[in-house]
Amino acid sequence: MKKFSFGFNKIRKSGHIFALKVRTESNGLGVLKTFIVLLLIALQGLLLIFSYTYFLQTFKWYFIFSLCISILCCIYVMSSDYNGQAKSLWVMFLISCFSFAYIIYFLSDKHILFARSRMKYNRIYDKIKDLQPTPDFSVITDNKAKASCKYLYNAGQFVFHTNSRAKYFSSGVQLFDDILQELNNASSFIFIEYYIIAEGILFNRIFNILEQKVKQGVDVRIIYDDMGSHGTLKRKTKKKILSLGIKLEAYNRLVPIFNIALNLRDHRKLVIIDGKVAYTGGANLADEYINEKRLHGYWKDSGIKIEGLAVDNFTISFLTQWQFITKKDVDFIPFLYRGEKFEDNGIIVPFVSGPNYLYSIAQNIYLSEIANATEKIYIMTPYFVPDETITNLIINKARAGVDIKIILPEIADKKFVYIVSRNNAEKLMQYGVKLYTMSTSFVHSKVLLTENSAIIGSINMDLRSFNQQFESAVYVNNSSILQDVNIDFDNTLQHSKWIKDKNKKRNKLYFRLLAGLFNLISPFM
Repeated sequence: MKKFSFGFNKIRKSGHIFALKVRTESNGLGVLKTFIVLLLIALQGLLLIFSYTYFLQTFKWYFIFSLCISILCCIYVMSSDYNGQAKSLWVMFLISCFSFAYIIYFLSDKHILFARSRMKYNRIYDKIKDLQPTPDFSVITDNKAKASCKYLYNAGQFVFHTNSRAKYFSSGVQLFDDILQELNNASSFIFIEYYIIAEGILFNRIFNILEQKVKQGVDVRIIYDDMGSHGTLKRKTKKKILSLGIKLEAYNRLVPIFNIALNLRDHRKLVIIDGKVAYTGGANLADEYINEKRLHGYWKDSGIKIEGLAVDNFTISFLTQWQFITKKDVDFIPFLYRGEKFEDNGIIVPFVSGPNYLYSIAQNIYLSEIANATEKIYIMTPYFVPDETITNLIINKARAGVDIKIILPEIADKKFVYIVSRNNAEKLMQYGVKLYTMSTSFVHSKVLLTENSAIIGSINMDLRSFNQQFESAVYVNNSSILQDVNIDFDNTLQHSKWIKDKNKKRNKLYFRLLAGLFNLISPFM
C-alpha cells in the first residue's frame, strides 16, 4: 500500500522558527460541490419567493394571516433568550417582510429547528449521567474557582480534577509535534474530532501513523465537520481511510436543501489517546496551522494537552457525539477510568459547549471569568463579536482599573468579520482597553487569561461560537499553566502593534459605514 509522506520545512533565525511557504493544489471538486449546493439552495429560495409572491396576488387574506403570525413571532422573539441585537434584527425583519419572514424564522430558530436533536442528546445524557462521581466542591478553597467549577458541572456535568496535569502550547507546530509523538504510543484507541481535516503534509504524517495503529488493533474513530472539510477532504481519500479500517463519520452533512440547521457546525478540535491523553486548542488538522502553507501571513495558534482522569470529560463528549451521529448505542465504560493519577496540579476542567445544551456554556463561563477578574483580562482571538452583555462587562472592568488587553490579527481571513471585530474592539479603547494586532500575522489562538484562571480551546469571542457551534476547551487555574500562557501573551505583544487613536481604522468614514452595515448581521456571523 502506498505510504503518505511528511516533512516540516523550517528556517531558524534569531531564536525564532519561520516556516517556508508551501503551495498546494486547490481542490476543484470541492469548489464544484460548493457551487452546486449553493446553486440548488438559491433555486429553492427563488421558488419560495415566487410561490409567496403568487399567493400574495391571489389570496388577499394571506396578508392579514401573515401579519398576525409575524406579530406572534415578534412576541416570541422578545421573550426568548436571544441577545438584544439579535432580537432587534429579527423583529425588524419580521415586521418589514411579514409576508414570508415568519417562515424564514421557523426555518432558522434553533429552539424550533434543533429541538428534536436536543431531545436525542438528552436521551444519551440520561443514560450516562452516573458515569462519573459527584464532585466534592468543598476541597476547592478558592471561591472564584469553586463558582466556575460548580457552573460547569451543573450546566454540562463536567467534573473538575486536581489529580491531572496539563501542558500549554503556544503554536500549532508545538501542538502537533506532541500529538504525533503520543499517537505513536497509542495502544488501545484514538478518537479525533475536527472542524477542518485537510489533505497535505500534516494529514499525511498523521494518517501514516493511524494506518499502522489500525493494523495493531487500535480502535481509531474520526469525526469531521462536513462543511468545514467539504473542500479539503476528497471522496477518494475518505474511501481510502475507511478501507484501512478507520471509522469515519461526518457531522451535519452538507446537503442541497434550504435548511438553516446547516449553520450549526462542529467546531471542536479534539484528539483523545487511550483515555490517558487529550488535546484541544485552536488548530485544525491542516497545513496552515503548522505554517507549512501560508494563507494569511504567519499563523499564530495555541493548544493544551491534558493527562490523567480529566481526560474522561472529553472522552464522554466525543462518544456522545459519535452515538448521536451514528444512531448506535455505545458502551462508554471500556473507554473510561484509564488516566493516571498525578499530584495536585491545580484545577483542570475539560468541557464542551454547543446548541445541544440548554445554556450557552461557552459564553457563560467567559462571563464568569471576566466578572471575577480584578487585576487583568487578556484576550487573544481571531474574531471579536461579543454581545452587549460581555461588552458592558468589559467596559465596567476597564473603568474599575482592570488591565485589559485584546490581541487581534493584523491580516484578516474573513474581511467583513474582521471589520466588525476591529470596530468592536476599537470602540472599547475610549474606556481604557488596550488593543493590539499581531504584525503580518493571523492570530487564530482562542485564549482568555485572568489573574485567577485561563480558558484555552476552540471558542472564538463571537456569537457563532457562543450560540451556534459545538466547541471544546479547558478551564485551568494551575499556576504553571497560567505562567506559560502569560509568557505567550508577552511574547505575542512584543510582535504586535499597539493601536492608538491616531491609527484607528475608525478614523476613516468608509470603515465606520461598513462596520455599521456589517454589524446589522453580526448576530449571525
